[in-house]
Amino acid sequence: MELDRRSFLRGAALLGGAGAVAGLAGCAPKVEAAEGGSEEDKARAAFEAAAEPILPADVPATWDEEREIVVVGTGAAGVNAGIRLAQAGYDVLMLERRSHTGGNSQHSSVFSNLGGHKQAEAKQWAYPEYPYDVDKIVEFVMDCQQMTGDPELMRAMIVEGPKCIDWMNEKAGAKWVPMNPSPAGTGMLEWEGMSTATNSINVNLIPLRLLAEKAQADGAEIRTDADVQTLVWDGKKVCGVKVREGGEHGQERFIKANNGVILCAGGMEMNRAMMTKYSSSCLDGIACLATPPNGTGECIRMGQGVGGDIAGLGSTGAFDGGVWWRDYDKYDIWMDCHINKDGNQALRQPWLRINRDGNRVPYIGTSARSYPYTNDSTPSSEGLCDTAAIEMSQPGGKTYCVFDSKFDELVSKNYFGQVICRKAKTVAADDKYIDRVPEFLRDWHTGFQMMIDGGAIKKCDTVEELERELGLREGILVNEVKKWNAACEAGEDYAPMYKYPKEWLIALNQPPYYGAILGGHVFGSKAGLRVNPDMQVINTEGQAVEGLYAAWHTAGGSAGDGNPAGKPLTGVYADVGLAFVGGYMAAGGVMKKDGRSDA
Repeated sequence: MELDRRSFLRGAALLGGAGAVAGLAGCAPKVEAAEGGSEEDKARAAFEAAAEPILPADVPATWDEEREIVVVGTGAAGVNAGIRLAQAGYDVLMLERRSHTGGNSQHSSVFSNLGGHKQAEAKQWAYPEYPYDVDKIVEFVMDCQQMTGDPELMRAMIVEGPKCIDWMNEKAGAKWVPMNPSPAGTGMLEWEGMSTATNSINVNLIPLRLLAEKAQADGAEIRTDADVQTLVWDGKKVCGVKVREGGEHGQERFIKANNGVILCAGGMEMNRAMMTKYSSSCLDGIACLATPPNGTGECIRMGQGVGGDIAGLGSTGAFDGGVWWRDYDKYDIWMDCHINKDGNQALRQPWLRINRDGNRVPYIGTSARSYPYTNDSTPSSEGLCDTAAIEMSQPGGKTYCVFDSKFDELVSKNYFGQVICRKAKTVAADDKYIDRVPEFLRDWHTGFQMMIDGGAIKKCDTVEELERELGLREGILVNEVKKWNAACEAGEDYAPMYKYPKEWLIALNQPPYYGAILGGHVFGSKAGLRVNPDMQVINTEGQAVEGLYAAWHTAGGSAGDGNPAGKPLTGVYADVGLAFVGGYMAAGGVMKKDGRSDA
């Protein structure tokens, strides 16, 4: 397997956390700045323009091409929609603006779920309890979301998700298997062969390629370097798209879509202007994105251009341990991107963690026991999301973690017993699946050193120096380290809640000392186009926009409103799972309207 690093690096987007990614102007559509005025006026105008709806094009006198379905995007949502519709006999065209397929999904990992599919039923497992009960699960998830979600949409997700998993394994050529042999392992499905004894750095590069090939084999056409500019609208329905093919200076064409357009091109998480407008309550705590520089929001803006409403305000899907490489300027349009499977794993351990005022910041473990509570949930689901929300809600959206030179041995042997992406592993050179892991992700030390070189991790000879480098007020860190070391000697934590067990109390006494500033590591926005259970886009009057469908994460509301880390699981089915389910459901919505069924 050859990773397409050249195309990924193009446009100043540095793959995988190597250095701060500033601007990303080459990775996202250009926005027009106002002529004249001060530099600040121009920056403000460009910032505001990046969040405005994209108005539709009028119906052309002559169409360049005619298809039944146009799917925009080739990530998890796009491939599922393409495969299912192609198998049902539709003439499907899938459009991808990049030169390769896969989108953010190819750098994801597991398909989180709550049970109900055949593998979970065989183990008699469901969450929060067995048997799989749709009503109880809807109540549980709605409670996690402070009752702000759409219960009928949630119900549809809970019903259709298990069907999607079984359909993928049986009809789409997927190879989803339990992450571990325990019953709860069926709640964290991974692609067969993804993990071995030495390889827990899970990426879906190959699975997404295989699924794209399956879509083509079933009759869907995939066209890359095809950037959809806007929707085509006749005043009553969406009837096609305007697309530029062949790169930035390519040809503009009008493609008619007789049975509908499905938007599957991700959310708005990359676009700070849109996040300011629709998710400002959590933006201050977002340190960086854990995905490539996609999710720039154009499809959402296109949907708004034909009247689409927004759901999921103030919500994202976040894990802990996002690293603040830099502070953003007021009118920075694009977020930094650093893939969440490298050296930041070493930072996501129960070190001394404080906020800017010197107060301890709670840490929730991700082992089978989500310390200090015991439950039978899928491993890590509570620890990752809850810790993210905790980090994001600190003053200034920043948590400071500090450790000393003993970290390497502790992290290498996973002393603290963390799992999934907190487990910093090195893939053995003779691992038979090593080619599935990009080279820079094969040893966590690589990414860790990149963070030191880039200034995101501070390495200092004294605590006083580290305090200054982290920008803390004089005495804040020095005094807290004294209290920490005294607690370590006494064997009893002084934190007011979520106290560490004795074995986690490891004194800071061997220089050099290391520190980093943490916040949310966002996998996707949860604000997006409002949809009904058939994934039809809903306008601001509450009516379906004819001819337009959206899958997550272009669709919003899967995690309700005001849900900063997307609990549970960064939203039901987490992120790549949510996209797969969204594409499956959108295809189902098209088929339902047309009176067709699965082959």
